[in-house]
Amino acid sequence: MSYKINSFIASEKEVASYEKRLSICLTSNGFSFSVTTVQDELLAIGDVECNLKASMSEIIADIKGALSDAHIQPFGLKEKELVVFSRQFVWVPQHLYDDKKQRGYLEALCTIDAGCCVAVDYNEHIKSYIVFSADNGIVSAFKIAVPGLAVRCQHSKMVNATVLNNSEMKSVLLMNVRNGETDFAVMCNKKLQISNTFDCANFDETIYHALNLTKHFHLEDAMLVVAVCGDIDRERFARLRGYFPSVALYTGRSLTLTKPEMQHLPIYRSALILS
Repeated sequence: MSYKINSFIASEKEVASYEKRLSICLTSNGFSFSVTTVQDELLAIGDVECNLKASMSEIIADIKGALSDAHIQPFGLKEKELVVFSRQFVWVPQHLYDDKKQRGYLEALCTIDAGCCVAVDYNEHIKSYIVFSADNGIVSAFKIAVPGLAVRCQHSKMVNATVLNNSEMKSVLLMNVRNGETDFAVMCNKKLQISNTFDCANFDETIYHALNLTKHFHLEDAMLVVAVCGDIDRERFARLRGYFPSVALYTGRSLTLTKPEMQHLPIYRSALILS
């Protein structure tokens, strides 16, 4: 095993219980995870470094080892999800969706990358399915290590009740900044207008795409909130404020924090596992 737990904070409460949720999100060098209760209480949050390009058996061993070190027993959890980052995806409204055509929806738009499987994620907030590709080896390893794991797409996680409700009065541009890429979602009047991922070699390109989206959708400054999460620091946040009057850090849904140390966590970096 070659994993390393870079950070981990947990409450004194037992995290292996039927009334708990486990959310795992892939990162560029491993995965992050959180455990919450059905009452939206944050019990544990951590970040694990491991080689996701290793053999499946090694990845499985690392996942099991890291969760065991964190005293997380996946078999006793109510909900379990894995958030993957995909650039090959398509939204299909519920009334048009046919599960027999699942792969066809994606193949109509792109050539599915070699070594990838096709997965589907239902978003109840907008009553639509998102069909997307994901690395088959990595997904299989996590499913074996954590039985019953649901596979989610980052774009579906970005379209959630918290963001949609905020878009009722003001339009919301949500950005998830990652290494070399940025995920965008525009929501107006509690409806998704667009979601996409763009290559962003630097933060200037992230700002460029953000400005293009606001111009394309005719978003007035006074009626726009820019929410940002992921790889954000003070300098990047300050630069965004120079272009947009209303900028906020997005931290997922409102959670009760069980330990004082959690108050100081940059949880906006892990917003997708807290959404």
